Amino acid sequence: MTLRPLGVPASLAPVERYRWARAYREGRLVAGRVEITVERDDDRLGLSPRERRRIAARFLERVEPELRDELAQLVRRRGAAGTRIADRLAPVEVVADDRDGVERRFLCRLQPPQRRYGELWEIEFDLRELERAP
Repeated sequence: MTLRPLGVPASLAPVERYRWARAYREGRLVAGRVEITVERDDDRLGLSPRERRRIAARFLERVEPELRDELAQLVRRRGAAGTRIADRLAPVEVVADDRDGVERRFLCRLQPPQRRYGELWEIEFDLRELERAP
């Protein structure tokens, strides 16, 4: 579900939240419930619309053990070590259903989180968008 004022298209809303997204890797479901937040607050000159967005994800339910291990590695590592681990991980495609019935797809790479404590479902991972998924 996207939280935005009525009449405002999803592409113009400053913050979009999808509470019931799913994550896939190579066509296989790896997380049954993912909460996605898309923020559009970076107004620096010279950035494309995709670069202005910040996408964050929390993996809430039915996380595959392999993905759970990768997320735990990202939480434990800091700085350059965390970035190197993130670059080695396979991309994740996150699929969210908009309240308008439109399916939104994001093809992303996981990034190390800013917050490194708490339960895995509480930690918000940044996602670096690779390209627009069809």
